[in-house]
Amino acid sequence: MKILIVHQNFPGQFRQLTPYLEKKGHELVAICSHQRPVAMQGTLLRYKEPSKHSALARGTALWHEGLERAANVARLCDQLETNGWRPDRILGHTGWGETIAISEIWPDVPQILWPELWVLPEHGGHGVDMCLNRPGLGERLDQLGRNSLTRVALDQANSWVLPTQHQANSFPMEFQGKRMHVIHEGIDTRLACPNPEVNYEVRGLKITRENPTITFVNRNLERLRGFDTFMRALPEIQKKHPTVRALIVGDNEPGYGASHASGRPLKEVMMEELKGELDLERIHFLGRIPHHLFITILQASWAHVYLSYPFVLSWSLLEAMACGCSIVGSIGMPVQEAIANAKEGLLVPIEQHDLVARSVLKLLENEKLRKDLGYRAREASLAWDQEITQSKIHSLILGC
Repeated sequence: MKILIVHQNFPGQFRQLTPYLEKKGHELVAICSHQRPVAMQGTLLRYKEPSKHSALARGTALWHEGLERAANVARLCDQLETNGWRPDRILGHTGWGETIAISEIWPDVPQILWPELWVLPEHGGHGVDMCLNRPGLGERLDQLGRNSLTRVALDQANSWVLPTQHQANSFPMEFQGKRMHVIHEGIDTRLACPNPEVNYEVRGLKITRENPTITFVNRNLERLRGFDTFMRALPEIQKKHPTVRALIVGDNEPGYGASHASGRPLKEVMMEELKGELDLERIHFLGRIPHHLFITILQASWAHVYLSYPFVLSWSLLEAMACGCSIVGSIGMPVQEAIANAKEGLLVPIEQHDLVARSVLKLLENEKLRKDLGYRAREASLAWDQEITQSKIHSLILGC
């Protein structure tokens, strides 16, 4: 089967699915807009990033950019058609409008799309974070623009795939039904697995399972993912446990949620707020790191902290579970779709740093509890294994 995959940041959500489909013997062509190298057997086509419409309102700018991306992708599809290549299936992400003109070239080719989320105010923390006011007009226009692009894309699709039930539930009733499928992209539980012999070095410091270590991972260190709560928990944790080290993974760029009111990176704000309260020799900010090192860090972790507003579920949580981490998570969605309190982890309110500290200390001090929670987290993660999820997605592609 010939399959076209469209994602401006390819492989993105198709990171595991692409090699799986190639191993199944399918012929792949992918379209993206970045210039980074990508390992794949098939053909990768690139289009130019759209121009920025900085003078336009947020929602309007998003539409202009989406239409420009759609036109660029359609031209590449037209070129493929001219050269005699026609897909049997089209897979794509709806977030940037790239797929909405493909039906002008191939109106009869089934499309299976990954819309990820119907954006609502609470996904940015509104109504959850008491520091945030009601969304302003700019934010509402941005949500309207994103959801409108998704609506146009799904109107042309045969099926759409959501990774979690929480994300599926965000969509209006008109998109619920037999065309919606809840199938996660999957994680590699053979790679992400417990390793009692783990041994690595960071900043000249040797880390093994013998070292008491807390881990915290975000794509970007932001309030939406509870970074400020975690940082406020550290002084108490360090005071009560004088040898524990914290390994923090993530960039300082703007994240998915609202930025700090000052416009400064949240890390900088928190370091200023907690000046004199932290032992910085035992806190290691690692930035972004290669995936294999990230897995190694999880394998060495004694307590992994994952906090989130009701947004999308991070792969990092599932991989931490697969590595057998004992986890302190936040009450509510999306965490509770993967973890039940006191079964696969300990859950606390995202804003209560004192309870985060208390829960982490409980894990550090109780080896049996750490092992029990880690074992059950590992067992639960197996339901998210990519061999299971990819088989389901493959069946959907064949049957569409």
